Amino acid sequence: MDFIVKLRVFLENEARSCSMDFGCVTPQYVYRMWGGTVALEDIEAVLKEIKDDCR
Repeated sequence: MDFIVKLRVFLENEARSCSMDFGCVTPQYVYRMWGGTVALEDIEAVLKEIKDDCR
């Protein structure tokens, strides 16, 4: 699965399950939830891209 799509799905699921807004999800949170399987720098870059698309 494309990393951007995977992260978007994760954000949507987080928003549904715990009323967490996309803006509240930090790269560190995603990194911990994914068990460190994706580099923090990659998560930061894609999260920034996703948040910029939402504006």
